Amino acid sequence: MGMVDYLQVNNLQKLYYVNNSKIKAVDDVTFNVKAGEVFGLLGPNGAGKTSIIKCICGLLDYDGGDIIVNGYSMKNKRRKGLRHISAVLEGNRNIYWRMTVKENLEFFSGINGISSSKVKERINYLINQFQLQQQKDTVVNKLSRGMKQKVAIAISLIANKDIILLDEPTLGLDVSMSHEMRSILRGIAKDENKTILLSTHDMNVVEATCDRLIIINKGKIIAKDTVDNLKSLFNKEIYKVTLMEGPKNQLKERLKKVAQLLNYQKQAENTSLLLQLDNGNQLIEIFQLFKEEGISLIAIEKVTKNLEGIFIDLLKEEQHEILL
Repeated sequence: MGMVDYLQVNNLQKLYYVNNSKIKAVDDVTFNVKAGEVFGLLGPNGAGKTSIIKCICGLLDYDGGDIIVNGYSMKNKRRKGLRHISAVLEGNRNIYWRMTVKENLEFFSGINGISSSKVKERINYLINQFQLQQQKDTVVNKLSRGMKQKVAIAISLIANKDIILLDEPTLGLDVSMSHEMRSILRGIAKDENKTILLSTHDMNVVEATCDRLIIINKGKIIAKDTVDNLKSLFNKEIYKVTLMEGPKNQLKERLKKVAQLLNYQKQAENTSLLLQLDNGNQLIEIFQLFKEEGISLIAIEKVTKNLEGIFIDLLKEEQHEILL
């Protein structure tokens, strides 16, 4: 089918009704994912990521917009669309606990109608990819949470579908297993030309696995870009500076030459500035400017860049919508 966007989400809306009021869980979300790409949905818990994934895999009806899977609308051609999708949602619902790892893989390849000649090869490939050689004859129920998660993702790949949806795939994994999972997912997308969509609230997961991402907050997209571009935003140093009085216009102009002024808030008692610097050495220049202008500094603090805090604030203030 050439370079088709295997997955297109167009102006998706999902409403929930709570106590007679409408809540927009997904508010006009649009993105597309290509074959061979790992695409991230990043955002705090409750941002709407799981709702988006459940709409894509047909578990939730949506209220507006459309989802196109390999050319089929999930509104009126859901069954045809579902043939191309494999999903692992939180809670590992796609595993039979009383079967061994190998039996699970055999069972799910059977119900997906894979010919028995190919099954063995595919199962061995996945057992090796996910480093499950030692666990292959263990009953799944006896495995650790991280191992169960690996088995669930291996099962999602047994059917060889085009699109794999993963909701928080590294949740509950220890650090080394999380690293391993990330490289497996990247490898599978590239080697098998799969379309992988994963949701996470962990910036590190996105950084290590995804090509592009959207950042979601309260059901809305607040940023859409390549991971590399957004990472460069994160690498800047951000300082909150509190001054006794507001800087005069000429100081503002001088400041802008040294640093990026992200936010400026004048309160009754003081004024706070949010400055983005390329490196800490620029602080010296900034202190020099304040001194020359005779402005008293009350406080300066480095802002920690955790995703749910500063980055979302910055995006709200900047409306930093970079569309690819």
